[in-house]
Amino acid sequence: MGISTMMQLDALVLYNRSGEERVIRFNPGKLNIISGESGTGKTSIINILRFLLGGDSPHAAIGPISKTVHWYGLLAHVNETSFYIARPAPNHGSTTSLAVLLVGEDSIPDMSTLSVNANAADVIEYIGGLIGIGDNLNVPADGQTRLPLAANLRHSLYYCFQGQGEIANPDILFHHQNRDFQKQAIRDSLPYFLGAQGLDAMRKREELTALRRDIRSRSIKIGTARAALTLGVGRAAGLISEARSCGLLDVTDAPTASDEAMDLLRRILISPSSTEVDFGEFDETEQLVRRKRDLRNQIRELNDNLRGLDNFANVGRDYNQELNEHRVRLASIGLIPDREVENPSCPLCRNSIAAIPEHDAIARNLGRVEHRLELAQRDQPRIEQARSGLIAQREKLRADLSDADEALDSLARTDEARLAERGEWEQQSFVKGKISQYLATANVDGDDTIDLMERELTELQRWAEDLADELDPETLRSTVASLLAAVARNMTSMAQTLQLEHSQHGVRIDPQRLTVVADTPQGPAYMDAGEIGSGMSWVGYHLVAYLALHDFFITNRRPVPGFIVIDQPSQAFFPRDRETGGDLSELTDTDRDNTRMLYKLMYDAVQAQGGRLQIIAFDHADFTDDWFHDSVVETWRSGEALIPRTWINAERNID
Repeated sequence: MGISTMMQLDALVLYNRSGEERVIRFNPGKLNIISGESGTGKTSIINILRFLLGGDSPHAAIGPISKTVHWYGLLAHVNETSFYIARPAPNHGSTTSLAVLLVGEDSIPDMSTLSVNANAADVIEYIGGLIGIGDNLNVPADGQTRLPLAANLRHSLYYCFQGQGEIANPDILFHHQNRDFQKQAIRDSLPYFLGAQGLDAMRKREELTALRRDIRSRSIKIGTARAALTLGVGRAAGLISEARSCGLLDVTDAPTASDEAMDLLRRILISPSSTEVDFGEFDETEQLVRRKRDLRNQIRELNDNLRGLDNFANVGRDYNQELNEHRVRLASIGLIPDREVENPSCPLCRNSIAAIPEHDAIARNLGRVEHRLELAQRDQPRIEQARSGLIAQREKLRADLSDADEALDSLARTDEARLAERGEWEQQSFVKGKISQYLATANVDGDDTIDLMERELTELQRWAEDLADELDPETLRSTVASLLAAVARNMTSMAQTLQLEHSQHGVRIDPQRLTVVADTPQGPAYMDAGEIGSGMSWVGYHLVAYLALHDFFITNRRPVPGFIVIDQPSQAFFPRDRETGGDLSELTDTDRDNTRMLYKLMYDAVQAQGGRLQIIAFDHADFTDDWFHDSVVETWRSGEALIPRTWINAERNID
C-alpha cells in the first residue's frame, strides 16, 4: 500500500479581461451537484479542469467562454497541502504550456498578481509527486513495438472523469478511452494504479529488459566465435589465396587450424610489398608533348613566311613580264626605235622623233621602266636565297618533330611496363587492406575462451529466468485479475442495488477489453458488444465501475486523485431534442426513479467514504429530496450560467 493521499477540488475560478472573478466553490468529501439547463456551460467544466491539471487547451467552443475568459484558476489540496494553479486562456484553436503554480496558497489570488512561474509539465510532476505517483515504467513484453510507458498524473485522470459522451456510451468505459493510443495507455497504467506492479517490480522489469539485451548480444558474440572456430579458416583461407595470387605469399601449403591462419595473415600484413612505382618520369612525357606543340607552331609560322615570300616573288615576275610585253608591242610598230638607229623617224608621219614635243617625256618614262625592270631582276637572287633559308629551317624543325614522336613512342612502351608493375603493387595493397579489416573485426577465440563466455551466458540466463518468474506477464495478469475481483464484488453489489441487467450473475471489469462484462450462465456478456442493453444499464455500469475502483484506490491508498467528475448521468432518460432541460415532468416515473437512484448511490458512496471521496456532477435533474438539495452547489437556470451575463454584455460593448 502507498501513503495516504487525498486530492480534492476546492474551487474553479474564471477571470475576465477586467480581472473580475467567477468562482464555483466545491465541498471536499461530498457530492457536489451543478443543476442547470442546456447551453449554460456545464459540459465545458471537464475540459477546463483537465487543462488546469496539465492539459494543453481548455477546448472551449467559440462562444461566451472563449470570448470572455482571460485566465483559468483551480484551488485544490492534497491532504493538508493547498495549492493554486492558474493558466492563461490560449487563443481559440491554440495551445499553451504556461502555468502559475502557487504551493501553500489556500485563497484565490487577484488576477493582477498572477505571474507565470511554471509550465504544464511542472504541474503534472508536482501533483503526481504530491499524490504519491513514484518512478514507474511499464515495459512491453518482448516482440512488442510500443515504447515503455511511465504512469503520471494524466494517466490517473482516466479514472476521475466521465464526460457527456462517455457516461452513457456502451462502447467505452474509461475517460478518453476512444482517443488515439489511449486504450493501450490505460491497459499499461492500470496495473500500477491497482498496485499489481509496485516500484520494486518496475525496477526489476527495467533490469530484466537490460539483462535480456545483454544476453542477446552475448549469444550473438558466442555464435560468431563458435562458427569461426568450427568452420576453421573459411574467410581467412580465401584471403590467403588472394595474397598468394598477387605475390604476397610464396608458400603453397594451407593452414589447417584457425590460429595458424590468423598468424599467417598477420605475417602477410607486415611483409613488404612490391616497390611502389615512381611515375615522376611522366614529366618527361609532358615536356615532349609541349616540345611537339612548339615545333608544330614554328613549322606553321615558317610555312606562312614561305607563302608570303613566294607571293612577293610572283608579283615581281608578273610585273617584269607585263613591262616586257608592252615594250615589245611599242617596238614592233616603231614607237620605240632601236637604240642603234641615229635620228629615228616616226613610223606614222616620217618626221624626226626628236622634233616631236612628247619625245622627251616618252624617253624619260621608258628610262624609268627599264630601271624598274633592272631592280626587279636584281631582287630575284635575294628572294631565292631567303626562300632556301626558310625551307632549310623547316626541314630541321620537321626532323626535330620526328625525333619527339619517336621519343614519345619509346616512353609509352616503357610506361606500359611501369603500369603493370604499379597494378601489382596496388593489388597487393588492396589485399593487405582486406586482411587488416578482417583481423580488426574477426574474433576467432579458442575453446577455453568460448567455454568461459558460455558459462557467463548461462549464469545471466539463469538470473533472467529468476527475474522473469517474478515478473511473468501471466503472473501480472493473474495479480490484476485478483485485485479486480475485489472491485468486481463491490461493483456487483452496487449494480444489484440499481437492478442493472445481468447484475444477479456478477459483473466485473475486463482489463484487456476495458469494458464491463457480466458472467451469465450462457457465458460472458460484454457491454461493448451490445450484450448489455438499456440506457440505465450503460450509465449504471459506468457509475458502479468508477465508484468501486475509487473505493479500492482509497482503501489501498493508491495514487489516484480522490474525486470523480461526471457530466449528465441522467442523459439516458431525458430526450436529447428538448429545448429546456431538468424538468422531471418530462420523465416517466421509472426514469425519474432511476435518475434518483443514480444520485442516491453517489451520495451514499461519498458518505460511506467519510470525506475521502468527492463527486462533482453536472445535470439537468433537480430533485426536492433533502440530501439532493443539500448537495446542489449551484443552479443554472433563468439566465444563470457558467459565464455571468454581465461579462457577455461587457464583451459585446467592447466589440
